[in-house]
Amino acid sequence: MLHQKIKTMISRVLAISLIFLIACQSKPEKDEILRHVGDITFDPEIDNVDFEICNENRIYQYYNFSNAIMYEGEKATLVREIHNEFEVTDADDNGYISVRFVVNCKGQTGRFRVTTMNDDYQEIQLSTALTNQLLEIVKSRKGWLKGESRGKKRDYYQYLTFKIKNGQLIDIMP
Repeated sequence: MLHQKIKTMISRVLAISLIFLIACQSKPEKDEILRHVGDITFDPEIDNVDFEICNENRIYQYYNFSNAIMYEGEKATLVREIHNEFEVTDADDNGYISVRFVVNCKGQTGRFRVTTMNDDYQEIQLSTALTNQLLEIVKSRKGWLKGESRGKKRDYYQYLTFKIKNGQLIDIMP
């Protein structure tokens, strides 16, 4: 009886080991999984094909560097530029519009993604005119700084979140 239990246990261990080995050998395609939460993979339908990432395997987060906003003249300059370009629409929306993107090691931007939320941070649809205007304003900024770590230029993720109250631009974060 004990001999039979040992044989059964060894069979199960071997079966589990075989399944584990097979699973480890089958590698998913690059686009099937993201390496890190929040990775922005290239989408040929919406992304500029000329935008190049310097190291696709290592895109830093903006907070890996010294400033939350890596922009010439810092956040004050960026906020002033955006407010100067922003035109009031007839939208009366309330909520947040977040634009997330990559700044490559040359200081160029691409792979823009937009999320809109209500005041409870639940995803909702806000005015298309308002959302598109802010996206285009962000895309047109040319003052992004090159990320640098350990003496090398680095790609990084950056985001801007716009607080909207009655269709008016109230705040820009971070």
